[in-house]
Amino acid sequence: MTYSASIAFYTIFSLPAIVIIAMAIAGALYSDEAVRNMLLNQITMLSGSENAKIVQKFMANAQELGTSPIANIVGIGTLLFSATTVFNSLQKTLNIIWKIEPPSSVNILHSITDRLFSLAVVIGMGVLLLLSLIIDTVLVTFNEILSQTLSSGGFYLVTIFNVIVSLFITAVVFALIFKFLPDKHLHWNDVWIGALSSTFLFTLGKYLISIYLGNSTLSSAYGAAGSLVILLLWIYYSTIILLLGAEFAYVYSEYEEPTPDG
Repeated sequence: MTYSASIAFYTIFSLPAIVIIAMAIAGALYSDEAVRNMLLNQITMLSGSENAKIVQKFMANAQELGTSPIANIVGIGTLLFSATTVFNSLQKTLNIIWKIEPPSSVNILHSITDRLFSLAVVIGMGVLLLLSLIIDTVLVTFNEILSQTLSSGGFYLVTIFNVIVSLFITAVVFALIFKFLPDKHLHWNDVWIGALSSTFLFTLGKYLISIYLGNSTLSSAYGAAGSLVILLLWIYYSTIILLLGAEFAYVYSEYEEPTPDG
């Protein structure tokens, strides 16, 4: 829970940078408006409309980096450092879960490598958003075809299909994090066990926390900062689920490996 709190804290400050970089990559094939709407729709489905409104404000306020070349350079540098911080922290936490010993001395080259790898993860998030846009376009077309060719029961079939695709994408995101962030070679079967368990807990908890936030006075208690507190709480919960999945994958891998005694 302590690691989840620190990662949630870093995520709040890194979120605008992550969103901007992801939108820039996904915007290579789609218009900015289409990417923005898709991202907001995904956030709404995952964490609710209130959190989506906060992210929308982030996107509106962080579009301009500056007017002078120096301001642009400083702004881009700040974006890159901020966006990689959260994944760098997540990587260190996963290393702790997987009992990976940290280096005995501070290595500048290793730190730079970790930052570059974290940047690659951020870019990967943008690629995933682009793939989500493509999949969403295909699904819309597919849903229209099913709705026209099937009877009234086709609506339920389309709904179930959309839920399955959404769960699959969520599981893939968890699997990629478990596979590539830790400084250890992990088997895919161990990775998928953790990813599927995290997806189940995440999906279940998404509805439970929405019920809690809907009936809680937490937002009003914090006044103008209530929306930000809700977003922070949701990220904190999501990080706990992610780390629980990683812990489950570690325990499962240890259980599956044969002991020295046979």
